[in-house]
Amino acid sequence: MLLDNKSILITGGTGSFGKAFTKYVLDNYNPRKIIIYSRDEFKQFIMQNEFKQYADKPQSIRDAMPGVDYIFHAAALKQVPACEYNPAEAIKTNIHGAQNVIDAALDTGVKKVVALSTDKAVNPVNLYGGTKLVSDKLFIAAN
Repeated sequence: MLLDNKSILITGGTGSFGKAFTKYVLDNYNPRKIIIYSRDEFKQFIMQNEFKQYADKPQSIRDAMPGVDYIFHAAALKQVPACEYNPAEAIKTNIHGAQNVIDAALDTGVKKVVALSTDKAVNPVNLYGGTKLVSDKLFIAAN
């Protein structure tokens, strides 16, 4: 099957998508490895206990990628008010973070990257939608 014996990296992996997707993969496939990449230490602790697995803690996204077959990029600053209040953080996370994933994936030979988007990127009326639109364009250009 598609994800059997594959190494999978999920950025933003402790969020709602990451947790649900990890459970789905473990229930339906036999992956070689799942790497959860997240900046939220508390959610990392909870998820590690929930799945009863130990994982190394890579210091950078590039450190996490050697040997990875598929990346599911779900990391983003998603709260509209938080993006509006702190636009620099929204740009760093949603745009620069996307470019970091792209660059590292290309440099390390990752086979495929799936980047999650949002309906708010289609016709953005706020900073969150705007940053996700730019992120989408970056992934498409790197294709």
